[in-house]
Amino acid sequence: MSDKLTCQLLGNPEIRLNDELMLFSFSKIDALLYYLLVTKSASRDEMAGLFWPDKNDQNAKKNLRNAIYQANKMFGIEVIKSPNKALLTLSEELDIEVDIDLFMQHPREQLELYKESFLKGFFLKDCESFEFWVVKMRSFYEKIFLQECFKKIETDIETGHFDDVEKNVQRLINIDEFDETNYQLLMKFYQMSYRDEKVVETYYNLSNLLKIELGITPNKQSKQIYETSLERLNEEQNKGKQRFSGVFHGRFTELKEIETTINAFKNNLPCEHLQISGEAGIGKSTLVDVVLDHVADDFTIIETQCYQVEEKYAFRPWKTVISELSNLVKKEKIVEFETWQEVLTMFFPNLDDHLLKGKNDHLTEEIPLESLSEILSETLNLLGADKKIIVLFEDIQWMDTSSMDLLTSILLNVSSNVLFMSTSRNEQKNELEKFTNNLVKCQLLSEITLKPFTFEETESFIFKMLPDHKINQQGINNVFEHTEGNLFFLIEYISLLKSNANLNTMTVKMKDALKNRFLYLTEDEQTVVNLVSYFYDYVLFTDLVTILELPEIQLIDIVDSLVAKNILKELNVEGEMAVTFTHVKLRQFIYLNQSIAKKRIYHKKIAECLENSLTNGHTDYLIYDNLAFHYKMSRQELKSLTYKLIYLEKHLGFYHELFPVEVNRENKSMNSLLFNQENVLRDFESIRGIFNQLEETYKDDETYKELFCQFLYLEGRFLIKYGEYEKGVACIEKVINQSKELKNNTYLLPGYKQMIYYYIQIDEPEKMIHYIELALDLSIKQNNHQSIGVLLRLKGLNQMMNGNNLMAEKLLKESINTFMLTDAIAKKYAVNIAAAYNYLGEIRFNESRFEEAYDYFLEAINLCSNKKSLSSLSVFYTNAGAALFAQQKYELAEDFLLSSLAIYKELNTFWKRPRLDAYLALVYYYKNDSKQIKHFLDKGQEFAETMKNERDIGIVAFSKALVSYYLSQNESLLKEQDWSETLIKTGDEYAQEALMFLNDYQDDYEKSLIKEIF
Repeated sequence: MSDKLTCQLLGNPEIRLNDELMLFSFSKIDALLYYLLVTKSASRDEMAGLFWPDKNDQNAKKNLRNAIYQANKMFGIEVIKSPNKALLTLSEELDIEVDIDLFMQHPREQLELYKESFLKGFFLKDCESFEFWVVKMRSFYEKIFLQECFKKIETDIETGHFDDVEKNVQRLINIDEFDETNYQLLMKFYQMSYRDEKVVETYYNLSNLLKIELGITPNKQSKQIYETSLERLNEEQNKGKQRFSGVFHGRFTELKEIETTINAFKNNLPCEHLQISGEAGIGKSTLVDVVLDHVADDFTIIETQCYQVEEKYAFRPWKTVISELSNLVKKEKIVEFETWQEVLTMFFPNLDDHLLKGKNDHLTEEIPLESLSEILSETLNLLGADKKIIVLFEDIQWMDTSSMDLLTSILLNVSSNVLFMSTSRNEQKNELEKFTNNLVKCQLLSEITLKPFTFEETESFIFKMLPDHKINQQGINNVFEHTEGNLFFLIEYISLLKSNANLNTMTVKMKDALKNRFLYLTEDEQTVVNLVSYFYDYVLFTDLVTILELPEIQLIDIVDSLVAKNILKELNVEGEMAVTFTHVKLRQFIYLNQSIAKKRIYHKKIAECLENSLTNGHTDYLIYDNLAFHYKMSRQELKSLTYKLIYLEKHLGFYHELFPVEVNRENKSMNSLLFNQENVLRDFESIRGIFNQLEETYKDDETYKELFCQFLYLEGRFLIKYGEYEKGVACIEKVINQSKELKNNTYLLPGYKQMIYYYIQIDEPEKMIHYIELALDLSIKQNNHQSIGVLLRLKGLNQMMNGNNLMAEKLLKESINTFMLTDAIAKKYAVNIAAAYNYLGEIRFNESRFEEAYDYFLEAINLCSNKKSLSSLSVFYTNAGAALFAQQKYELAEDFLLSSLAIYKELNTFWKRPRLDAYLALVYYYKNDSKQIKHFLDKGQEFAETMKNERDIGIVAFSKALVSYYLSQNESLLKEQDWSETLIKTGDEYAQEALMFLNDYQDDYEKSLIKEIF
């Protein structure tokens, strides 16, 4: 009978020979055996290097031989064998049973074998490679266990075999206590077995763990499972007597806090009275109703409502409370009912019929508030002794001062058998703040503040309410924009979605609720909210003063009052005070309820106010869009168009101009806008539609013609930039012709320049020079030094394109000198100076003077780095990267090229983009990254086809030719990707294509490199 070797590697490792535990003299023998038990065989070189990495080959193998000898000696038999000099294995004569082998054969049926992690607690000093192997194998077996255990649990749940489910889920949780998927599985299991209380318990345990350890809350899926169980618990306990019959959603933290307080109250533990605060419609009453539904059988519940119309009337909210107490006194007979009536009639002579109407003759003196507080407190205490009482005051912000004083006094004297709850809106009222702060400070009151639903919570609620309704992401975004997470508005908008109504509709319930918010405003307050409603985002306080022509002090008082009523809120906008509505629906309601005539007048006054601010050096380009809107609403169409085009020109000038004359660094609003080509195209389409609508009325108007000329210029410039040459050139030619007809040179010179840029893009220097000369003549006539400087640079570029580098360099330096007359001029035209340096760098690059070229490119980058001229920087970074590539400085080249790529992604422009992609592909060849090589070759091809520029086609072909050649020398890199759709031609064919399309004068480096290799 052969010897049996039993090995446990999962958990604390053990090796037994014929059931006898084997203990070895040093750990490397254990490690060596563990390694062979997993791998089954290993070379001597591998084992020596693994366990004695710090020894030379001779000493390492010597130590290995000694370890094998010691192991076999301890076993008393030859366990480790060497079938040849190079290989080590375990003896085939042994009956070897290893738990990992059994586990891997049928992991799902052998889950019990996975006691704990692989080689738990075993550590080998100074053997990093072995430790790495252990970590790798530990992760491997753990992954197998987690996958198979999870599948088994799912199968067991589906088939109704629940015996091992809870135990196995707990094993998953023990391995990764932060993986919510495991908790969700456990909660689903509890739900299926109708143990909803265990679902709640598990959810709270998870919530506490995540909050304490990670500072986060459970995810949406966990909350949904918990919420379902919570609803089932509530349904079970409150059948037939619910206060709340809708769908409850979210508010788990707040719900838990309230339920914890009520549970403590129920069990005679210390607790504080509760106040639930939040804006109107946020869900305060809903939350209270859900809680009270849950505990209605355990307590006597007395509730009352405070009304805004009654806030000046003493003790009105207490009438309902007194009425309810009277019924209880009569029913429970805790005091003599007649005496009770006599006392209360002194304070409440007009209570309902079950109270006496008149005063009793012997109660002639007025009873002080303290006496009433004492009577009510004692009555509540006596009634609460048999069954605890919860008293609820809704909308306590409208409680009168006397009632609040009485409530404060009772809270100080009432026993632990009575709990007061209240709801309150976010309105700043001195008495309420004093009441709340004092009681919180005395630890008698706990305030719970409800916030609007987040976007994710809103989305979840919509899906819950409309499970069968297909609503896309844009629809959800619209609902959130309209509701801002307010529960009341959310429910109303869900009803609109159900009926497929327009989301801009305001339902009757919305109108009624909003109307109540404004019922008690003064005339001045109404005037202010009327004006604020004309501003979508906010209105500056100074603009309110200007438009309303009110003294600042008076206006501040009015605004403060509206802020206190939670209608307006103050904002700090770059150091200036501004105001806006606390909710978008308040603004919408006020605006919609003003007459058309009033709207036109106000819009005109606002536009004029904004227009006047332009003279104060206003740098926020968004103001032009606002001006366009307000003039449009005041029916001044041409003025509206004027500012719409100015806004678009500023926007395009900031993001689109390759070498802009001047960039305003202080324009923060434009920095925040992300250039989007599709949005701009929609803008052009929209503006063209406006021109078409106005044509019949204004076709002979000079202003209309000039504006249309401006529009054609902007559209043509944009289309040329993005390769739509036919449409773009047609627009610019119309601009030139129309400018001549109107004898208006405003857009004639810019029109000439756009034709120059067009011929640069399609690489036709012969036609380009015609427009350069026309533009120079006009600039000289206009004595326009700035334009002359730009055109000298462009003429220098034209000479470069024709191979006249000496003349080009002279013209470029003349251009630089034109902009260097004074420091102020140099600072203003830094981007144009940088552009000239860039072209000088290109000359040096094609003369193979790469270090000088790099210095010029770096100078251009430094001049632009603080100017925010991103379109210019993208070209400079690309050229600097190419110069570094030519010097074989690939790491630094990658940094510059990636900086350029980041700018291109933001600007979404294609000019010179193929050159960037071509060089990135080459850089990544030297980094052995086949995925990136393929990606940038494909991108370069895509952009070259869009731009239709021969040099772009040539530079991509250049890159593909080199990559094809390099891959033919690197078989391993070649095999990593499918190149069939990227490299559809041979390297020689791409080389010929590159030589055909690259410019003889501007691409000498690339053409020379192709000729050298091919």
